[in-house]
Amino acid sequence: MDSILFNMAQKIPVIRNTNLSYFIPQVATALLLVSLLYGLGNEHYFLLGLALYFLLSFYLKVLIPKWHRKGIFALKKGKLDLAVLAFERSYAYFHRYPWIDKYRAFTLLSSSRYSYIEMALMNMIYCLEQMGDHKTAKKYHQRLKQEFPDNTYA
Repeated sequence: MDSILFNMAQKIPVIRNTNLSYFIPQVATALLLVSLLYGLGNEHYFLLGLALYFLLSFYLKVLIPKWHRKGIFALKKGKLDLAVLAFERSYAYFHRYPWIDKYRAFTLLSSSRYSYIEMALMNMIYCLEQMGDHKTAKKYHQRLKQEFPDNTYA
């Protein structure tokens, strides 16, 4: 499911691409927490289990892909050079720990169809094109095609 939204203040495209099958691990994790608290005899097991799930989900998405988040923040602020650096760090991090990205439905409770490596490349291409550095953008575009041949933007 692809949807493109625009940040109206800055005309920055935001692409949301969700893999619906990735919701299954998220629901399973929430149910596991609820069941665990039920088994422990907590009378507020349902609300507490859901609260723990959302807390876990929040911290996983904040702590692990921190360079991706910093890149998005810099991009929204119009600091494209800093955004490129942050996305390069994100790319390097997820290349160093590919299992986190590969199993992101479990490790990050993420429902994104795009991997963080793929998003880093697409975001770097966008920033570099906006900065006028078409040569470097083309290099990353070739890498995107090579690593993700099925990417619709490659």
